[in-house]
Amino acid sequence: MPRFPAGPGPIAAFRGMLPARGMSGFPVFFRSTAARFGPIASSLVGRNRFYYVSEPAAIEEVLVTAGRSYVKGRGTQRLERLLGKGLLTSNGALHLRQRRLVQPAFHRDRIAGYAAAMVRRAEAFAAGLVPGETLEIDAAMSRLTLGIAAETLFGAEVDDQADTIGRALDTAMESFPISLTPIGELLDHLPWVPVVKRFLGARAELDAIVYRLIEARRADPAGAGRPDVLGMLLAAGEGPEGMDVEQIRDETMTIFLAGHETTAMALTWTWWLLAQHPAVEAQIQAELAAVLGGRVPTLDDVPALRLTRDVIAESMRLYPPAWVVGRRAIEDAPLGPWTVPKGSIVIMSQWITHRDPSFWREPDAFRPERWSNGETDALPKFAYFPFGGGNRVCIGEAFAWTELILVLATIARRRRFAATPGLAAITGQPSVTLRPSAAVPLVVR
Repeated sequence: MPRFPAGPGPIAAFRGMLPARGMSGFPVFFRSTAARFGPIASSLVGRNRFYYVSEPAAIEEVLVTAGRSYVKGRGTQRLERLLGKGLLTSNGALHLRQRRLVQPAFHRDRIAGYAAAMVRRAEAFAAGLVPGETLEIDAAMSRLTLGIAAETLFGAEVDDQADTIGRALDTAMESFPISLTPIGELLDHLPWVPVVKRFLGARAELDAIVYRLIEARRADPAGAGRPDVLGMLLAAGEGPEGMDVEQIRDETMTIFLAGHETTAMALTWTWWLLAQHPAVEAQIQAELAAVLGGRVPTLDDVPALRLTRDVIAESMRLYPPAWVVGRRAIEDAPLGPWTVPKGSIVIMSQWITHRDPSFWREPDAFRPERWSNGETDALPKFAYFPFGGGNRVCIGEAFAWTELILVLATIARRRRFAATPGLAAITGQPSVTLRPSAAVPLVVR
């Protein structure tokens, strides 16, 4: 047996992964690599060996079985420029400590308390829509989920700052691809370069908003002991181990921005798909009429909204907001019949595995019925992993599912969105998350 799995040569791999083009070539490269070399392939690029993994059993081995042999990859490390050392980017003892600290804010009893705010804000959004108007649904979902995250997890109102946050986040994300290039670290020391200057300005705007949230809570005696994320972070800052304001800022920035962004993208892609599949949209209307009977949904309705959940699951299969996972080996680790040497990088893409014809019938088709007709019953565990897995699985997974189902049901019972010309031409644009390649205009009905 060869020492390493076969794969693209170094030049082909470098070109395929070169992020200077906005990362749009990544999925194409990963898919063609899997088709040509199989579900476990590798390349030597410079001094680094890359492994491209799309086999569910091998993904489970990396994320779960041998999970402690890996840390987050370079892409996540580069996000430290914006997020600092929060839950998404930290490793080892710091990550474990922070996760245990914040986890209670996402327990089921806490999510039950958040549900009413999710529905109330979604209902207000739906009531404010004017039939016949054209709405950029991606921007609208970003504002809506931002408000939900701020109110439920941080006890704050940011509606008047939503546009500022959205523009700053867009600017910060636009700089991410070039930060992954070989000159990315060099650019960090050149603040006058336009792309770096724009990023630093965007980060400063976001910092100012986050620090205001922290100081406002500190100044409010009535809110000091609230059991939400910010309350827990501030309480930990007063504990024996302590947590400085910078660490509180990093955790707040991570959960506040990363959390709302992924949910917004999931909702955006779901509305985009429904606008092009009116028959499925009509089935959702029938389910909502049968389950809700004209009232707003509650948390107790979530289990009964099976089709609504299936539509969201199918949307995240085709367009997973978190579309790629990277890990770096900190020691030699097993991977199927091979050994991943220390320092190697393993890349696993939900975008690729979620569309693998080995596991999915009509893998590129939008078929929500696959989730209830038995097709998915025998799927390997990591054939579908929109929230990651292992000890780094998304801490807000239950929160996100609750929000996605309740928001979709609340809006869909009052409004639907019709397709506009050119809608089908919009594609996924991989960056930090999987965003649409252009604004997504839909007509309110």
